[in-house]
Amino acid sequence: MSSRSLKSTLACVIALAVVAGIGAARAADAGASGADVRVLSFYADVRVRPSGAYTDQQTQVIQALTRTGAQSLNPYQEEYSKSMATMRVESAYIVTRDGRRIDIPAADIVERPAPAPPGSDGSPIYDNNMMLSVGLPGFNKGDILHLKTLKTQRKAYFPRQFFDVWGPAENESARQQTIVVRGPAGMHLYAAQRGGWTIARSTAGGGVTFTATLAAHHAEFPGTSTVDPSDYSPVFEVTSFPSWAAVGAAYWSTAQRKAAVTPLVKQVADQIAGKLHGWNAVKALYMWESQHIHYIGLELGVGGYVPISANTTLRTGYGDCKQHSTLLEALLAARGIRADPVLINWNDGFNLLPLPGLDFNHAIDYLPKYHVFLDTTGEFETPGQLAIGERDKEVVISGPHPRLARTPGAEATHNRLVYEATLHLAANGTLSGSAHMTTSGWWAWFNRMIFSEVPPGAYGRLMNMLLTPSGGGSGTFRPGNPTVLDQPMRVAATWSTPAYALPGKTLSVPLPAGPYLVPSMAGTDDPVSALTAVIGPVDRRHSVITYLGEVEWHSTLTLPSGYVPTYLPPGENLHNAAGTFIYSVHAGDGAVSASYQLELNHIAYTPAQYPALRALLLTDLRAQRAPLVFHHI
Repeated sequence: MSSRSLKSTLACVIALAVVAGIGAARAADAGASGADVRVLSFYADVRVRPSGAYTDQQTQVIQALTRTGAQSLNPYQEEYSKSMATMRVESAYIVTRDGRRIDIPAADIVERPAPAPPGSDGSPIYDNNMMLSVGLPGFNKGDILHLKTLKTQRKAYFPRQFFDVWGPAENESARQQTIVVRGPAGMHLYAAQRGGWTIARSTAGGGVTFTATLAAHHAEFPGTSTVDPSDYSPVFEVTSFPSWAAVGAAYWSTAQRKAAVTPLVKQVADQIAGKLHGWNAVKALYMWESQHIHYIGLELGVGGYVPISANTTLRTGYGDCKQHSTLLEALLAARGIRADPVLINWNDGFNLLPLPGLDFNHAIDYLPKYHVFLDTTGEFETPGQLAIGERDKEVVISGPHPRLARTPGAEATHNRLVYEATLHLAANGTLSGSAHMTTSGWWAWFNRMIFSEVPPGAYGRLMNMLLTPSGGGSGTFRPGNPTVLDQPMRVAATWSTPAYALPGKTLSVPLPAGPYLVPSMAGTDDPVSALTAVIGPVDRRHSVITYLGEVEWHSTLTLPSGYVPTYLPPGENLHNAAGTFIYSVHAGDGAVSASYQLELNHIAYTPAQYPALRALLLTDLRAQRAPLVFHHI
């Protein structure tokens, strides 16, 4: 759904290179910035028509600072919507490192269908976008690309409305950025910036002109777990939308009729809800749609912001986020329950742009009567509980009363993992255990997703993978029903780990021990160890994200006979602005018991909040890494 025109081609390649771990070798090669590519100059001449259509002529000079940068630029590519725009190259040539000019042959400039990447869950996405591809013969480190292109946007997403945003990517080195936007005064265009742009406004002959300049942007490579760059990267924005409510009203102007209650919609809603009313009917319709309408992205022209009708979605059995939200609105309306569409960004950004515009990539629903947000695109979210990436977000509620709102935040008590384990350590060092995990919120979403996709025959492999960090082993799981969405997800497990410890005159063991199922934290044996990525730096320039909520575990370990404690870590009970950490260890009657609770108050922590978060998690890590030491009597 997003119309953002940031130069993402360069950004993606640079980011991938850094993630791959080869950035350090190239940093010295690229100079102080560490970037692979530098935009030496960028000039955009944008001319907006009263209809919202426009032309965008861009002239840019780009240098490859490294061999990787040269590879990332070749071919140079720009994507556009075939049904809404055209694009052509007006001039293109290379100046080599030794000063030779190489004109790019017309045969090396081609248009082809743009490959649509899969959705975050691997679901297919279909669009009619085209890719303008410019091959760069012999392009190498130190060479400079001179390129002039013209894009003609024939149609606006919404009549007589214009919105666009420009800016270098965070890990892109850029100089001499100039954007000139000309439009009719009657469109009432607005402009704003973030991150060092200078804006001048002038009027003449019934038109308005905005000229924005950015002298320099230095490549930035923030620490792990930093929020999405959309929250802080430098941007220049021009829009005709006077308010976020106006954005919601524009979406509603086309989406409302798509949620019509047809005879088919009424029939399906009545079959699903039956005699249920109120919230029970909401849950029934929500769970049915989540599990029966397959997600497929459909970004065809204005379809990026205009949904297909609920009636059509019922007949086909698939749809993207807009179709999902529209169908739920129709099904609920058939039962006398109102739901309004919501525009949201599903990513790790938490703030909107300085001015209102079409800068969203996802649609969900809001139920005013129950003050809850619902997203049926995921098959496993608890009704009323949003997924990771949708929480604590500024959103636009569309519908008859459009307005700006914010989704619920961390809500630790609604996003819990409670883990209880009973463990036995044999004299030969083999650890055997049984455990029960009870999860809610996003923890439940992850566990439901895992056990809906992993067949029972593969439970042993999953167990072995999860036990690998603590020494390997074998076992199995007994999960609850992942299709029951309105109850906590429960999973039982039994396992054994050989050579977990080496009993002798002394014995040292870590706790807890067991097969955690931890979202997006592969290779870790417990949730908090993955948070070391958050608390590495002493301070932060940007906010950090910590999808955790609350984790609580209790483990009781029976020791081989004859062992008594030599050292047990002291208890901890820390409450600060970031959250709460409680930890205690007790021994007696040949066993040791540990209790742990970590609760984080927020998802995103600002630089000012970061010291409290770091103090909390450092206390946690020190406590967990402290050994439990016993000696034999």
